[in-house]
Amino acid sequence: MILALGARGPGFDHRCFNLVSSIPLESGAYSDDFARHKMVGYAAAAYSDNPYLCVNNIGINVDFKRQVTVGCDLLNSDTCSGFIAVDNNNKAIIISLRGSISGIQIGMEVLETLFDKKESFISGGEVSRYFYDAWSLVWNGGLRDTFLTAKNQHPDYDVWVTGHSLGGAMASLTAANIGYKKYVAKEKLKVITFGEPRVGDVEYAKGYDKVVGYSYRLIHHRDPVPHLPLRNMLNYQHTKEEVFYDNNMNPGSSYTICSTKDDEKSCSNKYLNFETSDHGHYFKGIGYIVNADCKNLYP
Repeated sequence: MILALGARGPGFDHRCFNLVSSIPLESGAYSDDFARHKMVGYAAAAYSDNPYLCVNNIGINVDFKRQVTVGCDLLNSDTCSGFIAVDNNNKAIIISLRGSISGIQIGMEVLETLFDKKESFISGGEVSRYFYDAWSLVWNGGLRDTFLTAKNQHPDYDVWVTGHSLGGAMASLTAANIGYKKYVAKEKLKVITFGEPRVGDVEYAKGYDKVVGYSYRLIHHRDPVPHLPLRNMLNYQHTKEEVFYDNNMNPGSSYTICSTKDDEKSCSNKYLNFETSDHGHYFKGIGYIVNADCKNLYP
């Protein structure tokens, strides 16, 4: 949930690279190219004050539709946000949700997850109250209507859903809602998240897996957030499938696709000590990508 975006400065490589290629997806197969060269950019763009700049640098013929930002805690002191874009080159509607942006917001996530009752969800099971409220406010605050308009304009397009951290949790709920309501065919719904926490209970995970086909949760090395909330303490369960990068995530890096079991010891659960900096370091780094307006997704 925590993200230190930082500022332009040492450690940021500003070599320009405009990502324009079409990314073909084989049925059901995880694609490092798709995650690295498309989805992480769209996920990072949600943190930008001007996400349309990122969107325009990720691919050719991409139309930015709308960003929705709403107050999402009891005091309305923090916001939750997401946007819709249409990638005409890849025939895809993009839904990207933003992660946490302040310590207060993270504190509210923790408190409401630990002490509030879970919320029932339409696709089955129960989910974190904070994640549900954050998603519902953004989705019902205009994101759903913009999505449905785009879908009606492009009924044959895929739907790509992404997010980092809290944004990953909201992406999960978005995909479950879309899949359950059959807004698009199951094979046209594709989800990639980065550093996503556990969203709901075992029944939520089962319901999600039934209605969402192509779905991968990327975890980098010792990122602590995917291990929260604690599974054994609060009966939270991850959805499918974990993609574990136990390295620096440079181009050509190896990864392991893990089983749907949330206790898989060959993947991220093998670590008991964590590194918070790994939470922001997905591929070139979320902050790096945002500060470069998504121009520098890879060398």
